[in-house]
Amino acid sequence: MKQRLLVLSLLLIAGSAGASSTEKPEAMPEWESDKLELALAHANTGNPVEGKRLHHYLYCSACHGDNGESPSRNWPSLTGQKPDYVMKTLLDYKQSMRRDHYRKAFVMTRMAGLLNESQMADLAAYYAQQPAPAIPPSTNVKLAKQGAKLANRGDDKRGITACSACHGEHGESGVTPDTPALAGQTPEYFIQAMTMYKQGMRTSDVGGVMRMYSKSLTEAEIKALAHYYASLGSKAGAPKP
Repeated sequence: MKQRLLVLSLLLIAGSAGASSTEKPEAMPEWESDKLELALAHANTGNPVEGKRLHHYLYCSACHGDNGESPSRNWPSLTGQKPDYVMKTLLDYKQSMRRDHYRKAFVMTRMAGLLNESQMADLAAYYAQQPAPAIPPSTNVKLAKQGAKLANRGDDKRGITACSACHGEHGESGVTPDTPALAGQTPEYFIQAMTMYKQGMRTSDVGGVMRMYSKSLTEAEIKALAHYYASLGSKAGAPKP
């Protein structure tokens, strides 16, 4: 009940911010590498103390948890994410509507509209300081073992590259701004995100890489990968120094 009230407050704030304009921003073309690099030039200059204040002031905690580790299977944990990934995601919501792909995205498109780039960097710095999410209770060990092979070796016969090539050997980070850390994300959210890529609903991936990759995967494989990456979550909840 408390979480529901906080979310309602968030929507009221977001709604009032957009009340002056009834026109939906025009969708922009997909990111080009040089423009994305320029947009993220200040992603690593944020103030984590200010980011923590914003996290609570804007009720980010209502969906993403007290420190960015989501208590819900419907929203991603932000802890342990690289600053450039968090900032890119916020820019996707704010500037280009690339993430305005389904009804729940309304909350984030409105909230991102309240932030300037300095504040985005502050939030990104705060989340980057937090440890990776803990292993979700819904993680299935048997399925995790099934997903490990595909995640770390891929499938040459089907032309499927190992997920670890981009997301790290332990799901801890990505090599580019649009490859998030996956360790500790709930299986339910992972499956939701991959299904949206597979169906072409989510178009925030640079060059359509995830849309292409997900089409090669079966529902069972997506589920196994989801539980594998969930199983890589942190076993200790101590914050980073």
